[in-house]
Amino acid sequence: MIKHRVRTVVLSAVAAGAVMFSAGSAGATELKEILDVGISNNKMAQESQKRIDKTVDQIDSMTSKYKSVLKTIEGLRIYNAQLQRQIDLQNKEMADLSDSIKRVTYVKRQITPLMIRMVNALEVFIKMDLPFKKAERLAGIERLKAMMDNPNIDASEKFRSVFEAYQIESDYGRIPEAYSDKVNVNGNDLEVDVLHIGRVALVYQTRDGKVSGMWDRKKNDWVVLDDSYRKSINVALRVAKKQAAADKLLRLPIDAPIAGTLETAK
Repeated sequence: MIKHRVRTVVLSAVAAGAVMFSAGSAGATELKEILDVGISNNKMAQESQKRIDKTVDQIDSMTSKYKSVLKTIEGLRIYNAQLQRQIDLQNKEMADLSDSIKRVTYVKRQITPLMIRMVNALEVFIKMDLPFKKAERLAGIERLKAMMDNPNIDASEKFRSVFEAYQIESDYGRIPEAYSDKVNVNGNDLEVDVLHIGRVALVYQTRDGKVSGMWDRKKNDWVVLDDSYRKSINVALRVAKKQAAADKLLRLPIDAPIAGTLETAK
């Protein structure tokens, strides 16, 4: 009876130990599983954090690029605005230039007839004027006429030449000048020295100093003067040639002007 009880106790103890061993084994397994899950969760968390960090870095990079693009866009906007202002000014200048070209074309159409009238008027004036250097002056008129018809010469150059011709004719009226020429007196061609004093007097004297004469406006021809003018004309010629000083009064023939119009010379 006692042995049975001991056996039962022993069996009970053994069973209890087995149960306890079984319970300990089950707890260790669950703990290991829990630890494994925790480790797995930690790894997942670390991987998630890495992905989050990578995403944050990408966002920061994209944000920096976005800000940089915004600055570039702002700079381009300012630059484009400046270019637009320049284009607007250039368009205005082009419009002004186009308008100026139209005005120049209009002025050119008006200036050409004006220059032709000026040349014709100067030719008439020369024909009416005292006949000093007449061939030379009329040759200049012919050159001006040819210039007016030349399409290769700019209008500004044509006007300059016309103005220069007028200036030369103006100078002729202010200065005395002596030059060599041929004059026809009573049907005879004489080699003479001619003196014009502005447009007041036009006289001549032969090279030997024996014959003197003047241009007669009324007769529109050369006439011979008496010997009383010979010395004065000789001195006046030397003064004009800068061979003598203009330090004395000289008696020279002055022909009174006559009334007339430019039309009489045509």
